[in-house]
Amino acid sequence: MDRYEEMAQKMAGMPEDELKKTVSSLMARCICGKCPTYNDCMKGKKEALFCALGKSACAITKKACLCPACPVTSMLGLKHGYYCIKGSEKELRGL
Repeated sequence: MDRYEEMAQKMAGMPEDELKKTVSSLMARCICGKCPTYNDCMKGKKEALFCALGKSACAITKKACLCPACPVTSMLGLKHGYYCIKGSEKELRGL
């Protein structure tokens, strides 16, 4: 089991209030808003943390991806990118 799978399993068993705190902590480290692909629609909908919450509901023009440089990526041991377009790490791993 890798770091992401361990964290996902831990989060799945958290009480709702602790899960909200964890997501809030991850959101504070998230750099989605600085990404060239991030757009006004995503900003207006206050979307971010796509690696955990899933892809955007907005139409997206793929420009560049900052996911590999994101602190959340190293913290959670993520392996993918363009989560705003492709979906969460969980979805991409088929978990």
